[in-house]
Amino acid sequence: EHRQSAIAKRYLKSWFSIDFISILPFDLLFLFSSSEFVKRMKAIKVIRLLRLIKLGRVLRAVRLFNRFEVRTSISYGKLSLVKFFCILFIIMHWLACMWALTLVLVDPDDGVPRWIDEFDEQEKNVELKTRDTPWKLYIMCIYFTSYTITSVGYGDIGPVNIVERIVCIIMIVISGISWAVVLGQVCGIVVNLDSDQQTFRSNMDELNSMMSDRVLPGDMRQRLRSFFLSNKTAQRRMRHNRLISCMSPGLQGEVVMSINDRWIGHVSLLRQIQLIAKGPSKNAPAFAAFIVEISLKMTSIVHAQQELFGEPHVLYIVNRGLVSRQQRIIGTGAVWGQDFVLADSRLVDPSQGYSLTYTELTTLSRESFMLLAEKYGRMNSELKRRVRRFCCWLAFQRAVWKEARRRQRRKIRIKYQKRSKERTGSKAKIGFGGQAEARSRLALQNAASASTPAEPLDYRRVPL
Repeated sequence: EHRQSAIAKRYLKSWFSIDFISILPFDLLFLFSSSEFVKRMKAIKVIRLLRLIKLGRVLRAVRLFNRFEVRTSISYGKLSLVKFFCILFIIMHWLACMWALTLVLVDPDDGVPRWIDEFDEQEKNVELKTRDTPWKLYIMCIYFTSYTITSVGYGDIGPVNIVERIVCIIMIVISGISWAVVLGQVCGIVVNLDSDQQTFRSNMDELNSMMSDRVLPGDMRQRLRSFFLSNKTAQRRMRHNRLISCMSPGLQGEVVMSINDRWIGHVSLLRQIQLIAKGPSKNAPAFAAFIVEISLKMTSIVHAQQELFGEPHVLYIVNRGLVSRQQRIIGTGAVWGQDFVLADSRLVDPSQGYSLTYTELTTLSRESFMLLAEKYGRMNSELKRRVRRFCCWLAFQRAVWKEARRRQRRKIRIKYQKRSKERTGSKAKIGFGGQAEARSRLALQNAASASTPAEPLDYRRVPL
């Protein structure tokens, strides 16, 4: 609103009366009044408290708190704790001011004792007296209200006249109610400050009770506890997905693309679509919506240690843990199954993996991907063309690779068969020569046994 007349009317209807009452000069009224009755009515000075009504302007600070909530990431539990402690200190300050006000309500010239008179004896050798020093007086009042509001009650300061007793009764009532409310709220906030941890502890208690009732073996109990201890992050991510589903489509796109930017770069098709979605192209909104839908269709799965998993036509992203796959160890951020878009199982790489530790994975099936591709392909032909081109090119690459591997294996097999035949032939030759030598030795032995010992053996007569 920029019209001065409208601003003036609104001010007259709202804050004018409060501001007018708060600026009235009550001290001058008492000073210039000639009535002895008015001068003797010391208690009427309480009207000065009407100036506190001006503190109602603090209600306008709600807008500042809203800006603070937008710009900071502090939890509401911690914010409530800070708020209640601030309220406690404000109440202590107000009660201290009320306790100091009793020194004004009671005139020292009337001969009525006051609570501050007890310090005169203690401060004989002190240059700066408490009654004459504002900051000492304020500290003394804060000291009294602090042990009054917390129910400690040292008792070294107390009321000594009727006015102070009345004010002290009001302070005790306000202190008791305020302390009970603040203490109850703070205890409730502290208990619910970490709701995730409370839920986890409740689940662990139920798990231990179930294992005890079912009399499970000790090693299985350890595996179950280890699994649930590691599963806290997965449960938190599931709650994050529910929060994302409550956002507007535009915010969903920004958040999802920021979260999944790391692994999307490992899949060439999605990387190309993401680059177009971030660019100035006219197809950018459709491509961005497709990426968002893909991210929302992805599901989270967890596997305990020493579990075998993996299905064909599924894209796998490792969020946490170590996996052994094809004689290699892969960790967080790894992606496999990029060929999940291919329909022919003969062209798809093996997708099985073995979890070495507790493993959290995000998966995307071919069926979900193709349904979204068909849906957005009807709205944008460029997206459909890119998906079809990627599938055809990947299928061609895999077919060529498969054929090359087949021919290589055939060549190796032929070479192995040839070597086997050569080895068989050489063994046959060696075997024939050995048989001839054996026959010769047998003939020599027969001839030696037939001749006389005196007659020398003529080896030339021995038939070979």
